Amino acid sequence: MSIPAIETRYGGYRFRSRLEARWAVFFDHMHIAWQYEPQGFIVAGRPYLPDFLLTECGTWVEVKGAESELDHDLMLAAAELLPEADCIREQGPRLLILGPIPAPCADGDLGWIGLSPVVGSFDGPSDEVSIVDQWWGFGGYHKNMRPWVLANTSSSTPVQWDSGPWLSPMPDLYEAAAAEAGYEAARGARFEHGQSGAGR
Repeated sequence: MSIPAIETRYGGYRFRSRLEARWAVFFDHMHIAWQYEPQGFIVAGRPYLPDFLLTECGTWVEVKGAESELDHDLMLAAAELLPEADCIREQGPRLLILGPIPAPCADGDLGWIGLSPVVGSFDGPSDEVSIVDQWWGFGGYHKNMRPWVLANTSSSTPVQWDSGPWLSPMPDLYEAAAAEAGYEAARGARFEHGQSGAGR
């Protein structure tokens, strides 16, 4: 049995779920420019509408509340086939996958799975496209105006493509905890009785 999400208004948008609205609060708190559902696409013969576009770094974002709601095959196809969005600063991952708003990691940053297509291989020239997965955090966002690769986790913790979990952030104690207040703001935002959550 599936329980429908509660539509939520925030910042002039009507979000399909509170979780999406909470991520918008997080982005605003972190001064990350975003658009909500700016464009839909046909991906591998299926309609797909990414939840957000982070406009400074051209990263598409998918938000899901539970692993069972996440179509891994569609996400891999989307990472390969979504258009490269214009960006005004350094390019981020093609597709970033975000889950429930976590409790802040006071001692470091939290990394989320980012998927990016790479053409070619280490064995020589090739037209073959492979998907590279890395953990991307927001603690160092303002250095290059994009999510920041958490090298400590991305190099040592491979993503389990077939079984997940994809929605559990990976802590990285070597990174700054600059996103801690953003997670607190997102978790604490209230939308009841016509309130609009944290200010935008």
